[in-house]
Amino acid sequence: MTDIIASVVAMIEALLPSITSTANAALIGSILNALSGMLPFIVQEIESLYQPVKNIINALSANPAALADQLATLQELDAQVDAAFEDAAKDTDAGI
Repeated sequence: MTDIIASVVAMIEALLPSITSTANAALIGSILNALSGMLPFIVQEIESLYQPVKNIINALSANPAALADQLATLQELDAQVDAAFEDAAKDTDAGI
């Protein structure tokens, strides 16, 4: 499952440069739905998926085609990903 999630995340990253116009708001919504649906799996593999997911969130947040509700969802996803990464870091630090 991890390989599938990583492949989907990589595919989304590859699409980001082509999402440049306001006509792409629906595509941004689809990407957000995919990320939201995969979030439990992303959290399980946060160490390897953190940076690619953060790249997607940052790129979509900076995209002028993103709607206000999509930007709010991106902020929520960003906070969830950061929290999961921090939790993983605490677990790693606890073992030292």
